[in-house]
Amino acid sequence: MDAQIAAHPLSSEPVTQAHAVIEAHGSTDDSDAISRELASRGLPSLVELGRIQARSSFSWWRLHRKRRALLRRADR
Repeated sequence: MDAQIAAHPLSSEPVTQAHAVIEAHGSTDDSDAISRELASRGLPSLVELGRIQARSSFSWWRLHRKRRALLRRADR
């Protein structure tokens, strides 16, 4: 299960780096600066991150739900 989570698009290195860039900008609403930094680093744009999130959220949730169920069964 952990291998499937690691191979998921939401846990890919470019996506996690892009999220780190966004978090580093804090609560500022300067999407232009964020977009420039993402582009300069060769990371997915804000639009592409939104697409990845929309396409992958359900499968990400399902994988983590299955993982939690397996861990609960292992604890019994």
